[in-house]
Amino acid sequence: MGSNTSKPETKVFTPNIPVDFSASFLSQLESSQESDFSRAQHTEKYIQERVAAELTKLEAETIEKFRNTTSNALIKDNDNSNTVEADKLASVPSLNEKITKLTELLQENIKLAKIEVSDSVKASREEVIKCLNENQGKSLNCWDEVETFRKLVKEL
Repeated sequence: MGSNTSKPETKVFTPNIPVDFSASFLSQLESSQESDFSRAQHTEKYIQERVAAELTKLEAETIEKFRNTTSNALIKDNDNSNTVEADKLASVPSLNEKITKLTELLQENIKLAKIEVSDSVKASREEVIKCLNENQGKSLNCWDEVETFRKLVKEL
């Protein structure tokens, strides 16, 4: 009843045109040292070389852009930028002034990045750390401490 579908069938296709390879071609295929694995290795090596070359190229471009940006920021004189010689012969005091301005700007950015944390947040953080250390592998036991800490952080 269902036995015919469970037996594997073998189908053989015969070409209408005879396929004949020369003996030299067949011997070349048999004596070839290249396998699928070696072809895959060659392909992988080629891809890695291309990626490395592209990364080197991108790195060089990035370094060049960085150099151009920094040199333009320091050398460019806002008042006397009409000639190339004026840019090349920028005075030391003007460069020192620009460096000072850039330093001040960076220090202001650092101050903005720092967040003042209240004592209650610090205490809550310490409680969470203490609870997690005491209950290693059982972090759900510290749920109340974590929720308190979250509420305090949201208030910031």
